[in-house]
Amino acid sequence: MFEHSVRVPRNFKISANIVKKVATEGGGVKNLLYDNKLRHFRTNVIYALITETIKHAAHINKLFEATGILEKEQRLDPWLARVLTTELLFGKKELPGLSKPEQTILSYKEQFEKIPLQLDEVKSEVRRPRYVRINTNLLTTSDAIRAFQDEGYKFIRCTSGSYNDYLQQIQGLSEYDFTQDYHVKTMFVFHPGSKFHDHDLYLENKIILQDKATALPVQLLAPPPGSVVLDMCAAPGMKTTQVAAFMRNQGKVYAVERNENRYQTLCDFVEKTKSKCVTTMHRDALEIKKGECEDVEYIILDPSCSGSGMQLSVHNYVEDVRLARLTSLQEKFLKHAMNSFPKAKKIVYSTCSIFPEENERVISNVVKSSRAKWKVLNVKDLLKEQWNNYGSGMYGEMGTRCLYARPESDITTGFFLAVLERDPKQVDNSENIEVADEELTQKKAKNNKKQTSEETQEAETIEQDGDENSGNQKKKKKKSKHKKDAEDKIVEEAETTIVDETSEDIKCKNKVVEASSENGVDCIEVNTETDKVKQKKKKKKKQKDLSEVSENHDINSNNDEVISTEVNSDETELPKKKKKKSKHKELIENDVLEQTQEGIHKDVETETSTKKRKKSKHSLEEVPENDEVEPVKKKKKKRSKE
Repeated sequence: MFEHSVRVPRNFKISANIVKKVATEGGGVKNLLYDNKLRHFRTNVIYALITETIKHAAHINKLFEATGILEKEQRLDPWLARVLTTELLFGKKELPGLSKPEQTILSYKEQFEKIPLQLDEVKSEVRRPRYVRINTNLLTTSDAIRAFQDEGYKFIRCTSGSYNDYLQQIQGLSEYDFTQDYHVKTMFVFHPGSKFHDHDLYLENKIILQDKATALPVQLLAPPPGSVVLDMCAAPGMKTTQVAAFMRNQGKVYAVERNENRYQTLCDFVEKTKSKCVTTMHRDALEIKKGECEDVEYIILDPSCSGSGMQLSVHNYVEDVRLARLTSLQEKFLKHAMNSFPKAKKIVYSTCSIFPEENERVISNVVKSSRAKWKVLNVKDLLKEQWNNYGSGMYGEMGTRCLYARPESDITTGFFLAVLERDPKQVDNSENIEVADEELTQKKAKNNKKQTSEETQEAETIEQDGDENSGNQKKKKKKSKHKKDAEDKIVEEAETTIVDETSEDIKCKNKVVEASSENGVDCIEVNTETDKVKQKKKKKKKQKDLSEVSENHDINSNNDEVISTEVNSDETELPKKKKKKSKHKELIENDVLEQTQEGIHKDVETETSTKKRKKSKHSLEEVPENDEVEPVKKKKKKRSKE
């Protein structure tokens, strides 16, 4: 950049930056003006300067090559030099500033004028009329007509003939004539030389300067009042505010914009136009997932494109790499619009490009590969065959169903448009599926509530059980004690019967002892030895039986609460358990008998000892029965406790 002490006027700098972006990156001039937030600045002056620079770009390049100004003045910005040269030769024909770049261009003025200008080098351009859209949120069309008539304009009714008759009509408008558009009834058409940048209605946002081609998408989308619309690439807000006015501010419009500067412009424009039904969203439309904005019924998609349809484009070609990137991005947007919004009925896809790669090819590729069933509506039918330019047949019937706006024939900017409609059956199915899903979710919510309530009740009961566990354990202990008491009673009954039987045996044995005392004591000693051997064998059997009984007793105690799966097959059968319990009783009875027999043998030994001491027979008979049974009871109680 050329260094100097005096600054270059701001309008030249801004114009140079926009011309550079249009030439290197593509896009429209108006969008770039909105990006720079220049609506409060003299945009009409900048706009005119940019258009002239682009229109005379070929001739200016020839002048620079002939004079070699860029090689000689290497510190001079080439884009600023183009703007200053345009102002000097084709604009006001003077440079008012005293900056160094302006002085440099002025020094080459004589050399520039010597080079002849050829008409072929000037880009041919059909002068487009001035299109003005009425913001019906603030002003009705009838009031707008009266306002323009009060200013001296003459209203000419639109022809009732064909579309070609309309084209002839607007080309013949005089300086103070205006008419209504053939398709968009909220748009008026004025002479190309009409200027409204300083008009009161424009400053009050009651009229909007918008080309007819960019207004066609909303006209063909035609969302009724109360609808829900999504504008996926909304800034600067022309289509967004047009949709809000079309629906009479009844419904909802989601306006999405990713770029921060453009988003601020969008918000300002929505607020100024009083588009109350618009909800702006600062985010990437591709990040809107299923579940968000599910109520969307209509979608406007005007993605980034090469801008080759704009008359202000510097070149008529775009590099293949950039074009491939644009088409892949456009396909992503369209796929997302078709698949991520289940209630969407209609989509309008549009670009300001004339390249089929960005238009028909994108439509055919996405529609063929889409999971959802969409079809391309025939725009010729929607416009009642009142249009002249349609898509190419290279992409089949889908291409011929699309619309092109050609500057040379439609007297608008270059534009492409396609209308897609979802299969009505699929929309009904999606709605039914959503209703079923809602019912399922409600049922799940109810079940979850029941489960949570049951869990809370269980938790409360568990807490109560935890508090009552000690009491229950005590009850169980009491029950076990009750069982033991019952067993003790059974044992006592058995013991009483055994004692009764043993008392008779004692009497018999006493007689045997008396008889044996006469023969001698040896026979008694022999009997005691044999009894000892038998007692040892019986003790071994007792130990085995007691171990088995203890194991069976533990298993039976566990089976009272839970049936164990680890119990042997012999123990799982109920009748066998009963047998084992009876065996347990028999063992107890045998144990009592053996103990009584041991007591008898001891009594016999005491009797023999008393005979040696020469005591009377009545001493043995006077021994009480309780003295014989009491030690047995004590031993039995100890074992039962163990």
